[in-house]
Amino acid sequence: MASCGGCGELYLTGKALELLELLGEYAFLPLGERDGKPVVVSETGETFSNAVTALKLYGLVTLDYDLPLAGFDYKNYVNCSRLGSMALTARGQAALEALDAQGVAE
Repeated sequence: MASCGGCGELYLTGKALELLELLGEYAFLPLGERDGKPVVVSETGETFSNAVTALKLYGLVTLDYDLPLAGFDYKNYVNCSRLGSMALTARGQAALEALDAQGVAE
C-alpha cells in the first residue's frame, strides 16, 4: 500500500497505484461496466474493479461511460454492458505528483 501524505491520508493498493501511474502516463484508460461495477482489463486479461472503485471513491478519477476511446479495440471487454473511459481528476494529478515526490510512484 502507498500513502499520499500531501493529499490527506490515502491508502492505495498496488493495483490502484498501478492504475494511477498508468493514468499519469496516458491521459485516458478504457473502462467497462460489468455487473454494475467499473472494470479495467489489462493487456494480459487481468481485471481491475476494486482498484477502479477505490480511485473513484477517493475522487482521483472520473469514470465516463458516455466517452469510449475512439479507435480503441474493446475486445477484452466483451462481457461489459457499457464502455467508456477514465481519467485523472485534479486531485488525482496532485496525488500522483505527491507520490512521485515521495519516491513511491515511478
